[in-house]
Amino acid sequence: MIKSSKRLLLLCLLSWAAASVPPALAQATSPVTPLMLQQWRLGQELGRYGLAQNDPYVLLAAARLQRQSGMQPSRARVEADQKDVVAQTDAAGLLAQAKTLAKDQPELLALIEESMVVRRRRGTVIGPQVQPLLMGARDTKPILLSYKPGQKAFFGVSSDRMQDIDFTVQGAREERLCEPAVAGGEKFCEWVSGTPADVKVVVTNRSAQAVMLTFFHD
Repeated sequence: MIKSSKRLLLLCLLSWAAASVPPALAQATSPVTPLMLQQWRLGQELGRYGLAQNDPYVLLAAARLQRQSGMQPSRARVEADQKDVVAQTDAAGLLAQAKTLAKDQPELLALIEESMVVRRRRGTVIGPQVQPLLMGARDTKPILLSYKPGQKAFFGVSSDRMQDIDFTVQGAREERLCEPAVAGGEKFCEWVSGTPADVKVVVTNRSAQAVMLTFFHD
């Protein structure tokens, strides 16, 4: 009975995620919407729970939510104490662990193997990248990104304390590449990368209190 209830709960959760995808028009301003971030965060929470409980059903649901969000863990280099960079799970790792745990459950195993096939989303296998980050009081953290010359690039931040967060996007000569603007509750900036295409984003917390934020980029 417990397993049946769990399956029903996870199916309802995944149905909500699929049905909640906004129309393309809603994503015209920013390639990362609040819904995408919500799906990603929920997928992360489920992933950690599934790993702690060794539960392949939860791991499968977490991986599907992460894939549904269209996002991936960030590969940016954050110049900060690693305890401030929140560890994340990824769909491929969750599915691999789920497959190991479900080796004696052929029906579940088939669902997991089907989900392990990487599908393209918005024209690319790797979607926008995301990373939660803890900012201390009056803290500043540099984030290093690399792009191809001429690539259209973006960087944004989401937090429940957006009024305290600011950032600058700097090129190789420390010139500003763009000016952040408010986009649907996020601060967002886009530019076309030059040569060299390495970029430093400097994120600042102006508050006297610690703030948790999530940054995202392509």
